[in-house]
Amino acid sequence: MTVTNATFVIERQLSAAPSQVFAAYKSLEAKTAWFKTPSDAEILARDLDFRVGGKERFHARWPSGLVTDFQATYHDIVENERIVLVYDLLHGGEKLSVSLQTIEIRARGSETMLIHTEQGSYFSGGMEAVQGREHGTTWHVDNLVAILEGRETRAFA
Repeated sequence: MTVTNATFVIERQLSAAPSQVFAAYKSLEAKTAWFKTPSDAEILARDLDFRVGGKERFHARWPSGLVTDFQATYHDIVENERIVLVYDLLHGGEKLSVSLQTIEIRARGSETMLIHTEQGSYFSGGMEAVQGREHGTTWHVDNLVAILEGRETRAFA
């Protein structure tokens, strides 16, 4: 088995205060608005314990029958500045990847720079899996930005 290690960075300038951006991550209600499945899926479990050492889980069954399981642990949280978590992603019970995700929230005048960095070890799918993850994560981040700026989210393409 070959492991593919990769990093990607997504940066967005938002017309929102750092506290608004941070708030979009810290409650299940807020996060569910933008961190969701791109199509109808049966949600099997959805939990968020937003604190250092806390866990997050998003477990779903897709119309195709595929079961995905996002399992995260929060390692560092600095209010309105930074969130660091490590997550496993499983497909059909098989571990697809382990990723370190760092979210930086930087004030820029009346706006905020959001920097999402993800460093992952992918156990199957090679660079295609990395590109798929970056595409999906970009969709999530863009939907977060749209919600915070009062715009419509976009469909997954």
